[in-house]
Amino acid sequence: MRAEILNPFIAATVDVLTTMAGIDPRRGSPSVKRENGASFDVSGLVGLSGQVKGFVVLSFRESAVLHVVSEFLGEPVGEVNEHVRDAVGELTNMVAGGAKRALADAGYELKISVPSVVVGADHTITRPSGVPCFEIPFETDAGPFSVELCLKLEA
Repeated sequence: MRAEILNPFIAATVDVLTTMAGIDPRRGSPSVKRENGASFDVSGLVGLSGQVKGFVVLSFRESAVLHVVSEFLGEPVGEVNEHVRDAVGELTNMVAGGAKRALADAGYELKISVPSVVVGADHTITRPSGVPCFEIPFETDAGPFSVELCLKLEA
């Protein structure tokens, strides 16, 4: 996958967490993700269609998601509940929207779906065969999260 496709998602992730939650996520080294299991406990997913097809996932360890959502909402959150699920969906939607704008500026046409959120330590997100998936790890003061990009560029 081209860096010009992946980089807008990375930049949008940093921008959304910094702007909306006041968190400075520290990025690790990207890698190819081979298994379907989610990286962490709570995952937001947004599908993409158009010239770029696939999906983007924000997957948080529980400690990280509680911290991020507490900062995002401006009030402490102590458990994964409806508010946390809604906030993760909204954060994932903002990341996908920010990347969509950047990709549109670069000449790509794409649409994003309504976000979905999956909760559970062993949940699975199955990707279509033949679609590469890249995982970009991030660290916060309260724990890790990752951005998973399963994308295919259409001609």
